[in-house]
Amino acid sequence: MGGGIAEAAVTRGLEVILYDVGDEILARARARLRVSLARRVRRGRITPVEADAALGRLRLTTRLDDLGAAGLIIEAAPEDLALKRDLFARLDAITPPDVILASNTSSLSITALAASVQHPRRVVGMHFFNPAPVMELVEIIPGRATAPEVVAAARGAAEALGKTPVLARDTPGFIVNRIARPFYGEALRLLAEGVAPVDQVDRIIRLAGGFPMGPFELLDLIGLDVNLAVSRSVYEASFHEPRFRPHPLQEGMVQAGLLGRKSGHGFYDYKKGGPEGAHEPTTQMNGSLAPSGSPGLTAKEHVTGVHPIAPKHIAIVGTGRLADELERAVSGVGWRVERAESTRPPDGAEVVVDLLLDPNEKKMIFERVGSALTSDALWLTLALPLAATEAAAGYHHPARVVGFATLPPWSERKVIEILPGLRSTARAVADAAALFHALGKETATVADGAGGVFPRIFAMIVNEAAFALAEGVASAGDIDTALRLGANYPRGPLALADEIGLDLVLAVMEGLQRERGEDRYRPAPLLRRLVAAGWTGAGVGRGFHEGGSLGGDA
Repeated sequence: MGGGIAEAAVTRGLEVILYDVGDEILARARARLRVSLARRVRRGRITPVEADAALGRLRLTTRLDDLGAAGLIIEAAPEDLALKRDLFARLDAITPPDVILASNTSSLSITALAASVQHPRRVVGMHFFNPAPVMELVEIIPGRATAPEVVAAARGAAEALGKTPVLARDTPGFIVNRIARPFYGEALRLLAEGVAPVDQVDRIIRLAGGFPMGPFELLDLIGLDVNLAVSRSVYEASFHEPRFRPHPLQEGMVQAGLLGRKSGHGFYDYKKGGPEGAHEPTTQMNGSLAPSGSPGLTAKEHVTGVHPIAPKHIAIVGTGRLADELERAVSGVGWRVERAESTRPPDGAEVVVDLLLDPNEKKMIFERVGSALTSDALWLTLALPLAATEAAAGYHHPARVVGFATLPPWSERKVIEILPGLRSTARAVADAAALFHALGKETATVADGAGGVFPRIFAMIVNEAAFALAEGVASAGDIDTALRLGANYPRGPLALADEIGLDLVLAVMEGLQRERGEDRYRPAPLLRRLVAAGWTGAGVGRGFHEGGSLGGDA
């Protein structure tokens, strides 16, 4: 990382002294810089003269005393508190008090690092993201004693490097490494629980969520050992908060040397995949640790092997954006669509789609239907607040009930998750898949449960962001900017939650907590308060960005 930060600086016209303990390490750093600059020249981003000038601005040294003349020193040593504190104490002894000492730590306390120097006011966190020459984000983290002018200087330095700085409180994981934990942690749980195999989870997150990579693809890219180390650090620093608990599955893979791309084998087998970037799911992950016989049909069969469906009468139960969007989609293919109320059963409908978020109301509508529907009628229930099996427990024809999971906006979800209940027939699952396919969507079958895959992972990310916002870790704007630029999220989680609807996020969280009984899934108090106030985003004008600052602490 130190070499990457140096490259970002020299290419912006800054003089850099790069220190390390050995000449061979420094020689490799210079060689990597030369290769990177040559690549920029080939791509036409800089001229050969500019490349030579950038390389000339880099000075290498194994003498720590040579750093004494610098105005800003950025430490990028391994994530070891004792090692970093020793380095800061040595830097403190050889530099004037006005020299800024910055740490690139990804999760260690800046206040703890500053305790090793005589002038803690000059210590600040500047967390870059890998690869540093490319990634735009820098988290600026003041310690308890950091002077305001040092924070301002760190922000200015980040901007001089062409980066976008965001301000974060000195808390475990700061912004990105805290709020992004559920992206990995919940995916690991889904795999271990047999909800869906590795490639299915990644496919859903890419096609339903719009993420450039799925969680397992990203874990393999980062390195399972690196990701696990950050997870442990955040978990231990937060006094074993259940939301951050690492998963034993990842620990076992690290112990086995299955580290991802760098070892050739992680959640995917890259040795079988041929060129870099091509990969196949690891057999072990798709066998013993994932469902070998998911209910219903495979993803391919959903798209290509189901019989056509042309219902004459579809009833939609529920209100809100998703109901409106689904009604337009159904009307667009020429089918008759009726908006039914939960208190009035949809008489004679061939397909019922219920989008209710209240678990009691959802169960009640199933019980009220009685003989209003035939035994052949297909019932699709939005399985966000509870599993399809539980929702249909009081229904006369549970074999024809199939759960599905998605979030608005409908137009952005390329794949719809299908969640067969325990009593759903294969024919009902095929009918559900055919219906969604006729509406222009791909489908993916996953195990029944509150939230499915994408809504569950997304809700957990938003919930963690709500905790961080209420605790004053960062502003709503900086949280969204940090996750968008530092983790390549398609949208900031709070902005996207405001668009989707905070009531849907809360429904998933409450459903997970009700279903699993774990403190890990407790909804953030701020999320509850905003929904209780009617500030749910989704067109009401207020949500995290308009009302989040009024939430108090959590």
